[in-house]
Amino acid sequence: MNIINEAIQLIENGLTEEGLSKLQSVLNNANDEEKYEIALVFQSLGLVEEAKNIIEDLYYLYDEDEELKIILSELLIDLDDEDQALNLLLSIKPESDFRVQALLLMADIYQVQGLDEVAESKLLEAKRMLPEEPVIDFALGEYYFSKYEYSKAIPYYVELTSKDIDLKGVNKKLRLAECLSAEGEWDEAIPYYENGIEDSKDFHTLLGYGITLFQAERYNSAIPILEEAIFFDEEYIVAYLWLSKAFEMDGQISESYETLQKAIKVDETNVDCQLAAAKITRKLKYLEECKKHLGEALTYDPSLIEGVQLLVGIHFEEEEFEAVIDTILLSMKHGAFDPQFNWDLAKAYNQIEKYDEALNYYRTAYNDFNQEMTFLKEYGDFLYEEGLHKEAKEIYQKLTTDDLLMEDVIERLDRLNDLE
Repeated sequence: MNIINEAIQLIENGLTEEGLSKLQSVLNNANDEEKYEIALVFQSLGLVEEAKNIIEDLYYLYDEDEELKIILSELLIDLDDEDQALNLLLSIKPESDFRVQALLLMADIYQVQGLDEVAESKLLEAKRMLPEEPVIDFALGEYYFSKYEYSKAIPYYVELTSKDIDLKGVNKKLRLAECLSAEGEWDEAIPYYENGIEDSKDFHTLLGYGITLFQAERYNSAIPILEEAIFFDEEYIVAYLWLSKAFEMDGQISESYETLQKAIKVDETNVDCQLAAAKITRKLKYLEECKKHLGEALTYDPSLIEGVQLLVGIHFEEEEFEAVIDTILLSMKHGAFDPQFNWDLAKAYNQIEKYDEALNYYRTAYNDFNQEMTFLKEYGDFLYEEGLHKEAKEIYQKLTTDDLLMEDVIERLDRLNDLE
């Protein structure tokens, strides 16, 4: 029927409504072959319900036609009627020419239903039937990729990259690059990123490529790629963090901090950015800026142990012992805990001459640091100075095997023995 060809031509030329109108006008008088052709046009345009109605009518007449079963199953899957689709697919004979298509569709259904092992078995059965079929390699690669089983996906994508085939808009080289990178094979992934990115460049791809270059310790090469990723999406903070790390590892510390400042302008509440900025300013010896960033980070997450430790270290350097105590106690109040907190509190209370509090925290810290020579020396000295000679002797006796501490400790032990 020439009208059908005319309608298809109109649709291909962008005159979709006019083309559909022509198809509808001839549908009632069309023969079965023409109805089938019209149904395929509807399916290609996403008019699933309209296509299903036609194919169902044809299937009623030709219920042994397994190609109709395949098409009807596809339409039913699109309409979320997986159970009816599965019944149709299971009726396709094992020796049928459409068995592989049926297996692939069944795998999709079983995966949607959460029956992953069954889905995998159907795909592997299809692979055994047609071992050289790229569509099956693609299905297996995508299956394992979706399950984060990258090592299993890699061989299928390797096979696909050797063949000149289109994969429904999926860039096979970039898929392989992602899998290799996820498996820590960064150097192997880079050439596939380099080639694949020529055909498909977006934020996700650039970020993955940049991270891969970073992991391969090609920091200078990672920088422009990550900068380009940010150009694609200036709101995605993770890209700034990786770019900052790349600058830092490349020795460009000021540029690293500038990158973090840009990220903080995008989202000042981002704790990772504030903490990273604190670490960089600490390295740059900008202590006031460091404390400012740590203050911001701990405002949004008071239990951030790494931030507390860094801020406490600065307070100790600047002999701000009350600030050490306030910082740690506030963090503990919000549920954070680290054994180092008890030791730091003991030292801080000792410095401000609150010896009872210091003793309590030293005794608590001893539970975690009773094998730490530096702690034992400090604790023993505290006990000695406080006149707790029996406890001091017990602690010092643990230290006499340490050559660096032996002379000082033995001298004090001798004094303690003389006092007995």
